[in-house]
Amino acid sequence: MPSSRYDLIPKVLDVVIRQQPKSICDIGVGFGKWGVLFREYLDIWDVGEPYENRRLKLYGVEAFESYDNPIWQVYDKIFTKDVLSILPVLSQLGKFDLLFLGDVIEHFTKEEGKRILSEIEYDKLIIITPKIVSKQEAVYGNSFEIHKSSWSQEDFPDMFRTEINNQQMFHN
Repeated sequence: MPSSRYDLIPKVLDVVIRQQPKSICDIGVGFGKWGVLFREYLDIWDVGEPYENRRLKLYGVEAFESYDNPIWQVYDKIFTKDVLSILPVLSQLGKFDLLFLGDVIEHFTKEEGKRILSEIEYDKLIIITPKIVSKQEAVYGNSFEIHKSSWSQEDFPDMFRTEINNQQMFHN
C-alpha cells in the first residue's frame, strides 16, 4: 500500500536529522509522507532561511502514477517509472547523501533489490521492511505492491538494525 506504519517515524527522523543530508532519493514514494517529513525537518524546521529557499534536493521514484497527490509537491522531482527502468537516469543525478527505501524493498526480488542498491550512488542508506513479509498481491490495482522477497540482518551485515513491532529499519 502507499503508506507505512507510523511507529517508525521518530526512529527514522532521528537518524535522518542527525545525518543532515542535502540530497535524498526516496524510492517508492507512495502517498509521500516521508517526503513531507524530510522537507519539514531538514528545510522548514530551521527558520534561519526564507521558506522558499529549499536547501534539500528531494527526489522520488514511484512506479504507480495513480498515487500522485498534492503532497508530492514537496519533492523537487518525482519519476513515475519503475525504478529498475530508470537506474541510469538516477545515476546521472550524481551521488545522493541519503538513499531511502521505506517499505519498498520487499516488492523486489533479492536480485533486483541488490541491483538498486549497487547502481544508485549514495553516502547513507535507510531501509524499512517488514520483519516477517506476508503474502500480498496487488493493492489498489497496483501490481508493484506484490511482495516478492524478505530481508534480514544477514542481507545487511554492516548496517545497524532497529526493530519496532513487525517492522525493521536498517541504516548505516
